[in-house]
Amino acid sequence: LKNSLENFIVQRGSGKTVIAGYPWFLDWGRDTLIVARGMLAAGMVEEVRDLVGTFAALEENGTLPNSLRGDDATNRDTSDAPLWFGVVCGELAANGVDLAKLFAGKRSVAEVLQSIATHYRDGTPNGIRMDSASGLIWSPTHFTWMDTNHPAGSPREGFPVEIQALWMRLLRQ
Repeated sequence: LKNSLENFIVQRGSGKTVIAGYPWFLDWGRDTLIVARGMLAAGMVEEVRDLVGTFAALEENGTLPNSLRGDDATNRDTSDAPLWFGVVCGELAANGVDLAKLFAGKRSVAEVLQSIATHYRDGTPNGIRMDSASGLIWSPTHFTWMDTNHPAGSPREGFPVEIQALWMRLLRQ
């Protein structure tokens, strides 16, 4: 499995990312960050450290790219990728990587995690926000793993349960 996985890990600049699936999908934020957990289980700590650095450098106002197309990281229609980023960072730290000493540009990964949490609380430019009455995260339509646009699929607008679980995990970090 590890040998097969290595076929999906690609160089992106000085960092790494993962192709979501050949032949049609390029690198997707959510898919990359979910598979990073399997990479850690396979002992690929250095590769995941590089992957985290790549995505940390792409964080803007609490958002991460949903997909990457060459140098185009403007598709940020995802409410779960930044939260999966937090999960991977927690597991990377459990593997001995100091997130305060891991830098992406001028910011540490710990600072990037703080930016994600702060912007989710206060609201991101793409509409993700915390409901102040409940503390739950509101997700725009098609921003979760089920990202098919309505009416072709379920819109998933509102407070999806998996987003809340990932949000609570980020807050515990």
